Amino acid sequence: MSDDVNAPIERAVQAFYGSDPEREWVRMDHHRTEFAVTSRALHEHLPPPPARILDCGGGPGRYALMLAQQGYEVTLFDLSSELLALAQCRAGEAGVRLAAIEQGTAIDLSRYPDTHFDAVLLMGPLYHLLDEADRRAALAEAYRVVKPGGPVFAAFIARYAAHIDAIADYPDVAFEHSGEYDQIAATGLLPPRPDGRVAFTAYFASPGEVRPLCASVGLEVDAVLAVEGLTSGREAKVNALNGAAWDYWAEFNHQVARDPTVHGGAEHLLVVCRRPRWRAVLRRVAARLVAHGVDYVLVGGAALALRGLSLSVSDLDLEMSVETIYDVAAWFEEAVVLPVAWRETETVRSHFGRLEIDGIGIDLIAGLDRRSGDRWSPSFTSTRDTVMLEGVEIRTVELEEDVLAYLRRGRLDRAALALPHCDPERLRTLLSQALRNGQL
Repeated sequence: MSDDVNAPIERAVQAFYGSDPEREWVRMDHHRTEFAVTSRALHEHLPPPPARILDCGGGPGRYALMLAQQGYEVTLFDLSSELLALAQCRAGEAGVRLAAIEQGTAIDLSRYPDTHFDAVLLMGPLYHLLDEADRRAALAEAYRVVKPGGPVFAAFIARYAAHIDAIADYPDVAFEHSGEYDQIAATGLLPPRPDGRVAFTAYFASPGEVRPLCASVGLEVDAVLAVEGLTSGREAKVNALNGAAWDYWAEFNHQVARDPTVHGGAEHLLVVCRRPRWRAVLRRVAARLVAHGVDYVLVGGAALALRGLSLSVSDLDLEMSVETIYDVAAWFEEAVVLPVAWRETETVRSHFGRLEIDGIGIDLIAGLDRRSGDRWSPSFTSTRDTVMLEGVEIRTVELEEDVLAYLRRGRLDRAALALPHCDPERLRTLLSQALRNGQL
C-alpha cells in the first residue's frame, strides 16, 4: 500500500498507543495466560543466549526486557515513541540493558543488514497492517533480517477477538455498534474512525490465512498457537491463581494452544516460523550449477515450498542428466556423503548420490525409473519452469507436472496441496497426455 494510504493508519495507531502507554504495559498482567504461553513458545524455539534478537513492534518492552534479563542481546523497535519511552524507563528501573531502542515501521527494516539477527519477534505490527500486501511486506522484512535457520514469531489478532471481548464484558455496547462488529466478522477490518477520534485500528485475521501468509514469503511454519489457550473471554478466575495451580493451567493452555479446534475461539494467534536453512543451501548450489551450464530441475517438496505452499522441507532433490551427475558430485566432493552410483530398489532405480551442506541433504538423481506393476517406466520431466529465490533462478518443472508426479506415486496429500494453485487447462492437457502415454 502507498505511503499516502498508510499515513492515516499509522497516525491512528500512534495516537491510540500514545494516548495511554501504561495500558499496553499492564495488558499482560490482565492477560497472564497469553504472556505465559507466548513466553513458553519463545523458550521452546529461541536459540540460546546471547543470541541477537529483534523485537519488532515490542511496544513497552515486556518481552524484550524479559529476554534481555535472560542474557539475550535485544533490539526493541516500534512505531510508537511513547511506548519506546516507557520501555526505556522500565529498563532503567529494572537495571536491564537493551542493545538498542529504535523507532520505525515494520514494513521497512532497511536500517538492518540481511541476516543480522538470530531471531525476530513480530508480535504487534501485523495487528495494525490493514492491507495484505503490507502484512506480507512486514513478514518479508522479518525473513530478510533473520539468519537462515532462525525463528520468526508472528502474532495476529484472531477474527472474532472483538466479539469474544464484547461477549465477556460489554455485549450491549457491541450491539449498539453492531455495524463495526459485522464488518470485522466479514472482512477482518477495523479502519481508523472517520471522525479522527482515538480508537483501536486493526486487522483481525482468520485462522486459516495465517499459515499460508507466512509461507508465501518463504517462512516455514513450525506451529500455530492460540496463546490464550482455552481462557479467551473467561480468564478472571485463572488469573487469580498462584503457585502450583497457576502453573498447571499455564502449562495446560500451552499444550492445547496447538490444537486447531481451539484457534477459532482465540483472541490472538502466534505463528512460530523459521527462515529455512535449505533455501540458502539451494541458492548456493543452484548458482554453481548454472555457472557450470548444468541442466537440472528441482523436484519434490522444495519445489512446492518455493511456490509459497506451506510444508516443511527436509532435503532437496535435484534431477539431471547421466552425463553431468558424476561431474556435479566431483565439484561438491567435500560434501559427498553417498557417492553417485547406479542403485536399484524394488520400486525405483537410478544413478543416485547424496550431498550434505550445512546440515541439508541433497539427493542427486539421473536416469530415474519407477516400477509400475511388472515394468519399469522413466520418470518424465518434460516441462520446465523457473522460480526466483532471492535473485537466483531455480529451475523446476511446471507445477502441473509436479501434481501428476505425486498422483503417480500415490502422494495424494501433496497433490491436494498443490491443486488449488494449478492452471486448470494446463493440468487437463498434461493429464490427457499422461493417460495416452500410459503414465497414469
